[in-house]
Amino acid sequence: MENNTNYFEICGDRGSGDYQITEYINGEARLLYTVHGMKQGGLKEARQLIGRYLTKNHQPNNNQKYLHITKKPGRVNNPSHQWVIEEYLNGVPLSK
Repeated sequence: MENNTNYFEICGDRGSGDYQITEYINGEARLLYTVHGMKQGGLKEARQLIGRYLTKNHQPNNNQKYLHITKKPGRVNNPSHQWVIEEYLNGVPLSK
C-alpha cells in the first residue's frame, strides 16, 4: 500500500483462530486488537472490532468506505475490500 493511504489489516487464519488487527495511517502501523483462538467466527469478530473502533474513534459517515486487507500467512494474493461501517459492524458485506 502507498504510505499516504489509511487502511486496516487483518492478519491471521482459521487454522489457529488468531487474528491481529492493525491500523495504518500514512504508513505508520498501530496494532489495535488481537483475537485469540477463534477458529469459528474469528475473521468476523475482527471485522466487527474494526466497526466498533470506527464508531468510537471517528466521526462516522454512513456512506464513507474504509479499506481493509485480509492477510493470511503464506498467501500471495491477499484480498482487499472497501466497506461502510454497517458492514464492519455486521462482520459481513451487505447484500447487493
